[in-house]
Amino acid sequence: MYCKVFLYYKAILQCKVTQMDEKIDLKDIEQRAWRVYMQDGLVEIMIGVVLFLASGAFHTSSTSVFLVAFPTIFGPNIIEAIRKRYTYPRIGYVKLQSDDPKKTAGGIFLYVVAVFAIMAVVLYLLFGSGIWAPYLLYQWLPTCVGAIFLGAMTYTKSKSGDARYYAYALVALAIGVAFSLHRFEPVKRGVTLYLLLLSGIMTVTGLARFAVFLRNHPLPPEPESRHEARDPSKDVPGFGVEPDD
Repeated sequence: MYCKVFLYYKAILQCKVTQMDEKIDLKDIEQRAWRVYMQDGLVEIMIGVVLFLASGAFHTSSTSVFLVAFPTIFGPNIIEAIRKRYTYPRIGYVKLQSDDPKKTAGGIFLYVVAVFAIMAVVLYLLFGSGIWAPYLLYQWLPTCVGAIFLGAMTYTKSKSGDARYYAYALVALAIGVAFSLHRFEPVKRGVTLYLLLLSGIMTVTGLARFAVFLRNHPLPPEPESRHEARDPSKDVPGFGVEPDD
């Protein structure tokens, strides 16, 4: 079923070769493999689902955090299960090298802390000690989320080499700043609408990419069964052809 173990090997294994010395750009090969996998749009769809649930968290009880955490924690497993059904049968499978989960989690934590620390300094310079007012915290939360999204998309771009993730990041950050500058009443509405809008952008984009992927990569024909009876006349040119009158 997954006999195409090289996963678009012609596209992935295009290496820069000189006459005197052969140099294989392993980073470029890895990025090509990532781009092939990411073209199915499933990552964008999963991000959209997480953001949609997060937007609902501002209208429900604190237990809704578990609804957000579920696709966040199990999202990779869900995407993998869908890819086994739709992606791998079409383009093949290659196991990509993954980063150390502990280092990745630690980097994410430090980046998020840095974002909130920088935002706290900026708001303190603008508003003084009043930055801890709940109104200001909710008002500038879309900007914080946009900055965090910027870090996530920058990381994804470094893995895939696809500049589209910079576009996602800039759109999320720009909308976040715009929503923070606008005074919503009640203030939580701004956060909810921002997450909902960002969710819609990512979900629609992901679904569009998934549809294009299915169209451009139809399932290969099933191999002929070994036990299927074969007409020997097909192997002999002219055999079985009715003579002309």
